[in-house]
Amino acid sequence: MKEQDLLTAPTRSPEETARQFYKNWREGLVLPLLIGLLIFGTIAIVPAIQASGSLLVNGVFIVIYVVAILVTVAKFSYNVRSAVILLGIYALGLSELITHGILGDSLFFFLGLGVFATMMVSIRFGIGAIVLNIITFIVFGVLIQSSTIELFNPDAAPASIGDWVSASAALAMVGAAFILGFQRLEKEFIEAQIKIDSSLKNLQEEHSLMEQKVQERTSQLQKVNEIGRAITSILDPDELFPQTAQLMENDFQCYYTAFYLLDPGGKWAVLRYANGDTGKALLNNRHRIDVEGKSTIAKSIRTQSSQMVSETSQIRIDNPLLPYTRSQMVLPLLVGETLLGALDLHSTKENIFLPQDVDAYQNMANGIAIVMENSRLYQEAQQSLTEMRSVQRQYLRDAWRTATSDRDHGYETGDSETSYANKIEVPLSLRDQVIGQIQLANSAEWTTEQKNLVEAIVAQATLALENARLVEESQITAAQERLTNEIIAKIWASSNMDNILQTTVRELGRSLEATEVEIELSMEGENGK
Repeated sequence: MKEQDLLTAPTRSPEETARQFYKNWREGLVLPLLIGLLIFGTIAIVPAIQASGSLLVNGVFIVIYVVAILVTVAKFSYNVRSAVILLGIYALGLSELITHGILGDSLFFFLGLGVFATMMVSIRFGIGAIVLNIITFIVFGVLIQSSTIELFNPDAAPASIGDWVSASAALAMVGAAFILGFQRLEKEFIEAQIKIDSSLKNLQEEHSLMEQKVQERTSQLQKVNEIGRAITSILDPDELFPQTAQLMENDFQCYYTAFYLLDPGGKWAVLRYANGDTGKALLNNRHRIDVEGKSTIAKSIRTQSSQMVSETSQIRIDNPLLPYTRSQMVLPLLVGETLLGALDLHSTKENIFLPQDVDAYQNMANGIAIVMENSRLYQEAQQSLTEMRSVQRQYLRDAWRTATSDRDHGYETGDSETSYANKIEVPLSLRDQVIGQIQLANSAEWTTEQKNLVEAIVAQATLALENARLVEESQITAAQERLTNEIIAKIWASSNMDNILQTTVRELGRSLEATEVEIELSMEGENGK
């Protein structure tokens, strides 16, 4: 198991995680340790055999070396390998003790046994190794000092009882110091692991909380975008406000939604729409709010910023008809820098509107304001278009009435005295203005193809008639302008007042075919005479 897996394992306590980590560290240490022992043994085994002079000691060296090679090369378990290392160290220390006595290098091996037993197995095993070493010193000290056994090295320096006691004391002191230090280190490691585990839990909780907030934020933005897409194509204000309020109720749990629009003077915020029975009552009373007042809506309009209210008392002061409100948010309806009014949202849940969501709500309000402005512009365009069409129809009506007043433009073919059962009438319609009609009669029933053909021809004939009328009108206008220019040129060609007057009278009478034309210059009319 990897260290990262140990640190993040959710089913283990920090103590278990620390011990498992320590176990993995020990298992990773045993193979390099065996390799190091083999390298050291290769260098030291030949001089040790030559210096020993004892077949028993030399045999111990050789056996330990061979076993170490075997467990290093073959895939033995950690327990087997650690047992070989500890038994090898003990055997080397024991052989060194029998060969050279307590004044030799045996103390080094016995100290190493306690250290490695603590590191490779446990603190208790290390204590056991120290106790075993002291017992070994006591037993062999008594045997050697009583000459029960002889040292293999006859030239070894003789030791006194004090040497054996001091060696045992040194072994116990050094071993105890190492064990206590290692125990303290293990405790510190477990405490550090507990802190790491606590930090990881805090990080996981923060990560989960952050993911939850991101999901909530994403969901909020999705709802805002969905509302924007749903109302983008709405151009009728009477449809825009109710549908937006319904979306607010479904997506944001707002049981009351109101739209306030500024009056032309900017002094009052007039309630334009509000849902529910309360909204109907307020609309019937023509509810409006003073922009300079102390209400939340007035403050939002004045500051052109969103306002959140979670205090029930303040909400009831603003509008006592909404006693179930626990959270309120007022958003200014802005199109660029132009303020249209305010959007008032109410919810029965506490703290439903959060500060981190203000931007999302404001973006939604801005989108609603843009749709409102588009709706207003569309209504104005439709009104202008209706007026233009009305003027155009009046113009066409007057123009064709003038064109048909002096002559009859009706034509017919066929036998008008015969009565036919199958008749159709198609109006001559020009831009929603009927200027005439065409009647067709036949003894056979008219087919759909024939009716479509008649309608297509009538449409083209109507356009042709209008073009002909315009041509005639333009010709008449051109002739009038030409005649006017000719008369003006003759008038300007006159050199004195009498000639100007005579030319004016003569040309007007001739061009208009008037029987009598009179022109007079006089200032009496100015004085009322």
